[in-house]
Amino acid sequence: MMNRNEFFNYIAENVRMYLPSSFEDAQVLIEESIKENGRKVPALLIIRQGDSSIPRIPLEEIYSDYMAGNSLNACVRKAADLRVAYDNSECLSDLGYVKDYEKIKDKLMIKLCDPELNQEWLTDKVYTLHGDFAAVYYVKIFENEEQTFSMPVNKQLMEDWKVTIKQIHEDALLSERAKQAFLFEIDDYICWITTGNGIIRNLLDGKTEWHPEIAETPLLCLTNSSMKNGASMILQEDLMKQVGEIIGSDFYVLPSSIHETLLVPIGIMDVSGLFQMVKDVNETEVDLSDQLSNKVQYYDRAKGIFENAERRNKATSFIIMNGEFYMGQGPAAA
Repeated sequence: MMNRNEFFNYIAENVRMYLPSSFEDAQVLIEESIKENGRKVPALLIIRQGDSSIPRIPLEEIYSDYMAGNSLNACVRKAADLRVAYDNSECLSDLGYVKDYEKIKDKLMIKLCDPELNQEWLTDKVYTLHGDFAAVYYVKIFENEEQTFSMPVNKQLMEDWKVTIKQIHEDALLSERAKQAFLFEIDDYICWITTGNGIIRNLLDGKTEWHPEIAETPLLCLTNSSMKNGASMILQEDLMKQVGEIIGSDFYVLPSSIHETLLVPIGIMDVSGLFQMVKDVNETEVDLSDQLSNKVQYYDRAKGIFENAERRNKATSFIIMNGEFYMGQGPAAA
């Protein structure tokens, strides 16, 4: 069994065997790039003279196939097939249309990340801040059941478009709204996963009520119909207003992953417990590429804003000292 580096080099050295003759003189190399959350992602580049765009073939995904039992030949063939498929797709082989904002504005996507963990990566990206999260804008290039190709919007592309960040944000929200929001009880999901039976009800249908006081696990999950990059649904103001009406109170937003958030009514658990739960799950269950943040948010229904739940909790707590009330930690020592 080869280790990662041995496997990656083997793919690069043998991929030409499965490529058509038009790739005979192509340059093949492995390049590592920095992605969200500081991930270092190796990719295979197969470059011919005159190529207008170069696809990055993700090697970690193919290595996972190898570790799952796929043969070396099958893995090399997959890398070659991905490169050829890129050439055969009009929307991938010629990306000149991306510079035309009117052609791509309905293809805008939003992915959330923690800006504190992504300072370097965000340097040239277009994004806005919402509570402790950054909304990063992408253009969806191609999507099927197995893969999604997208590219982050950088500052140069925004200049080419001659539009403002505000316009990009508004159009991205409209584009995302086309993906049906999906709000469901964790109990329904657990039943479906463990038994294969039951129905995962969408509480946004206006027909189903939720009663957290009798729920075995008083948690809701908010995502989109594809359950991919669904955490960004929390940016839809009208949707969050509807969610607040269903919950019936302010609520905490747990950054479960970039694909979904968990919503908890206030008073169910203390903030420190929620924070520790998110931290533990991120460290043990969520792949680094899917992690959003450890920072639990408090959603204020009246204001329609997110606040850091821990900071808010400290600011609104009080102690009694010498018969007097003090906010937070009490008076500073003299």
